[in-house]
Amino acid sequence: MISNTNLEISFLPFEIAEIISKHLDDTSLANCCLVNKHWYACFISSLWESPSINGLNHLKSLHHSLESIDSILNEEEEEKEEKENQKEDNTNENKISFSDSFNSSKLIKKLNLMSLVDEYDISEQKTNATSFDYADSQTRSLLRELSTHCPHLKSLALKVPSEKNSSKDAPNFFYSLGQFAKTALKLESLTLDFNDMTVFSEHLEESIPAEAFSKLQTLNLQNSTMVDDSSFIWIWSNCPNLTSFTISQSSNLNDYILNPLIRLRADKLKVFNLERCSRLSINSLLNIIVSCKNLENLRWVNNGASFMDNLLSDDSSSDFEIKDMVQFMNALKENCVIHHLKLLDYAFLKANKASVIFDYLIDRNKESLEVIKCDTSKALISASQNNVVFPHLKEVSFNNKNVSLKDLSKSCSTVDLCEPKEQANSTENNNNMNLAA
Repeated sequence: MISNTNLEISFLPFEIAEIISKHLDDTSLANCCLVNKHWYACFISSLWESPSINGLNHLKSLHHSLESIDSILNEEEEEKEEKENQKEDNTNENKISFSDSFNSSKLIKKLNLMSLVDEYDISEQKTNATSFDYADSQTRSLLRELSTHCPHLKSLALKVPSEKNSSKDAPNFFYSLGQFAKTALKLESLTLDFNDMTVFSEHLEESIPAEAFSKLQTLNLQNSTMVDDSSFIWIWSNCPNLTSFTISQSSNLNDYILNPLIRLRADKLKVFNLERCSRLSINSLLNIIVSCKNLENLRWVNNGASFMDNLLSDDSSSDFEIKDMVQFMNALKENCVIHHLKLLDYAFLKANKASVIFDYLIDRNKESLEVIKCDTSKALISASQNNVVFPHLKEVSFNNKNVSLKDLSKSCSTVDLCEPKEQANSTENNNNMNLAA
C-alpha cells in the first residue's frame, strides 16, 4: 500500500502527466490546468498541441494569445541571461518557470484551418456574407504572423473558399500555404481541399520550398478536379517519405500520372484512398495490388470512366473484361503482394466485373481485415455460407442483409473463399500474366 507521504498527486510527474494527457479532451485538459501551478505546467502544452479553430475571430484570439506568450518568454529569457551575467545562483531548483510550461517542442503541432472557410460558407446562406478571402491584406498578415509561431507544426489542413476557385485566386491560397511550409519544415501531414480550384505546378513551385515536403507522410487532396498532371508529378517527386495518399474527385489523374507514385513509393505506401477519379482505370488498381506490398488501407470508390455520365452505357468499352477467368486468377494469385490489409472499401456506380479482384483481396487478407465496406461481394456471401472466420473483423458494410458482422467474425474453421470452380477443376498449366501496369 502506498502512503500519502510517498505519493503527492498535487506534484504529478511530467512523464505521467504526458501519458494521461493523450487520453483527455480539450475541456478536461483545461480543467487540469486549473488544479494548481504544477498541474498547469504539466498539462498546458498538451492543451496547445491541437487548438480548435472555430472561425476567424477565434483564430485572431489564438494569435493574440501566442503573441502574449511569446512576449513573456522573451522577458523570461532576458532575465535568465541577466542572472547568468551576474553569476547569481538559483536557490530554488524546484521552481517551474513559465518557459518550462511552454517548451517550444510541445507547442502547436496540429492546425486545422478549414473552419475559416466553412464558417463563411454557412453564414453566407443566411446573411449573404462575403466569403473568406486569402487575398485580404489583414487575413494574409494574420496567417503569416501565425505561421511564425508554428515551427514544430506536424499537421496542417487548409481549404479554398467556394467563390475563390479560379486560377487567378490560386496564388493567394498558395501564399498562405507557403508561409506555413517555410516555417514548418517538419510537416508530416497535409490536407488541402481545393474546392475545384484550378491548380498548376508553378503555383506549388513558386510558393512552397521543396524541403517542406521532405518529411511529409500523409497527403490528402480533396475536390482536386482542376489540379493539372504536372502538379501531381511535382508532388510525387518531392515526397520521399509518403506513406498515406488520398485524392478525391480528380478529372486529370490518370494511370500514366499515378504510375510514377506507385513506382517511386510502392514499398512505403500503407494507405491508398482513391475516390471519384474519372480517368483512372482498373490498370491502376492492378498496379497497386502487385506493387504496394505494405498496403494496409485500400479505398477504390467510383473511379474510372464509368463514373462519367456520358459513359454509363451498357456497351462502354471501358468496362473490365476477363476473357479467360482461370488464367486471370492464376496471374492474380502469382502477382498480388498484399496480404495484410486492415481496411478494404470499394464501390462501383454500376455492376462491374472488376469486383472479382476485391473478392480475391478479401480472401487473401481474411486473417488481417478489420473493416470491409462494399456494395456487393461473392466472397463475403461464400464466407457466410461456409462459416469462414475473419478473426479481426470489427466493421462490415455490405448490402446483403443475410451477411452480418456476427456471421463473418464468429469462430469456426476456415475454408478458401473465391477460388473459381473452373480453376479448381482445371488441370491445364496456364502461363502467368503480368498484371502490373
